[in-house]
Amino acid sequence: MPIRFNDNLLLWALGVLQPVSAIQIKEMLSQIFPSVSPLPSSNYIESLCKSWVSEGAVVKIPIKPFYLYSLTYKGNSKLFPKLRRHRDKARLFLLKKARSAKILMSGEQLRELAGVSLAEDGSRYTQELWRPIKPAVTSAGRFYWPPLSQQLLSLAGPEISSPDIFFDYYSFPTLQALRAASINTAEINDTSIHDLALAIGISPRLITSFLHAPENHYRSFEIGKRGGGTRTIKAPRLFLKVLQYWILDYMLFSLKVHPSCHSYQRGKSIITNASQHVSKPFVANLDIKDFFGSISTSQVNNLFKENGFGKKISRVLARLVTLEDALPQGAPTSPIISNSFLYEFDEGFSRLAPFYGINYTRYADDITLSGDRKDIIINLINDLTKHLNQYGLSINKAKTRIASKSGQQRVTGLVVNVRATPPRKFRRIVRAIFHNAYCRPNEYKSRIPEITGYLSYLKSFPYLADSKSLKEYVRTISKLR
Repeated sequence: MPIRFNDNLLLWALGVLQPVSAIQIKEMLSQIFPSVSPLPSSNYIESLCKSWVSEGAVVKIPIKPFYLYSLTYKGNSKLFPKLRRHRDKARLFLLKKARSAKILMSGEQLRELAGVSLAEDGSRYTQELWRPIKPAVTSAGRFYWPPLSQQLLSLAGPEISSPDIFFDYYSFPTLQALRAASINTAEINDTSIHDLALAIGISPRLITSFLHAPENHYRSFEIGKRGGGTRTIKAPRLFLKVLQYWILDYMLFSLKVHPSCHSYQRGKSIITNASQHVSKPFVANLDIKDFFGSISTSQVNNLFKENGFGKKISRVLARLVTLEDALPQGAPTSPIISNSFLYEFDEGFSRLAPFYGINYTRYADDITLSGDRKDIIINLINDLTKHLNQYGLSINKAKTRIASKSGQQRVTGLVVNVRATPPRKFRRIVRAIFHNAYCRPNEYKSRIPEITGYLSYLKSFPYLADSKSLKEYVRTISKLR
């Protein structure tokens, strides 16, 4: 006897994949229920979506020559509570998988999926606020989509992580579409919890649960410090972590970060940071004490408002990215917030230091000054300390040091006396590991990821990229495999 699909199941599928077409909903069902026949036809799903639009449960987004659909507030409420919770879980697993997907664009596969011609498909990119909808395809040519079956044929994203690309799993391709589905007409930069939930494609109740008991959504563990001792990491659990990644990708990318800051950014690293201080007579290293833990929720709230976010959304976001009134080490949003928090500080000393012939850079909580005169550096350190106190931060005096050219000068772990390079002791250890791996490959096969990591790290130094030693390391790894 044929199975009749409950319309609520189709609404659930729409809520998981939104924005989604009727064709894609059917394809999702065919992947979840491969043995069920017949499935609801695309025409039936399309007519059902149109009826939901007429009653205000779904918003219709015209993407020629078909329509995409997303849930409104009313549509979210239309789902039974148990089904709504299940939708939230499936949606967040989907976002987790989609964010880490590596995308290969294929116009032919997109055409087969959506049933549109390439010429027609290109027309939807003409309006400024349309977001392109693209398929997630692995290098093997297979589509992946995470909820339930873990392999659902549908649209996914992102193509790459970048501030100027809006990811394809965004529930609404345009700001107008989001506002059309909203209870109010608030601007997107000062939206409510309900609008934020609607944009992501989850229930407002889930977001409020993160706000009311954030400690339930983190796990704590210890890791060792390079100089001894341990550091407490408070990492968000899966669902909150996915939400924080969404906030990072869609909202926090706009936070101002000064060019003198080299931490947690594409194209910058400990190497670019250290390179600013090569061959200087004096190099000073300063460490900010408990950097993340000293940035409070209210300071994060003010930071968001200063960067153009509205009062309501700033307050909500600040609570979603902090724990126990501080930035948690382990949250994906903490690095960019910490970078931006000291923007004005970095700006001030980047202007002041060159006036005295001094170079200034910062990598997270590590501040470096270098130049020809030690006395000027000492005076700047005193000024730095006073200004940091205005931000509620302090310098760890036990870790403050000034190294002359006659000794080893280090910046973020690299030696900078002549050029930015890993310490000799480290290079000797790595050389010994590769030598032993080449001589006794069977003993080192289990350590391939570790050894490959060493090689990738050394390749990041321009002067080592084509060196004889690295070519030998490549041969060693090939032998292990």
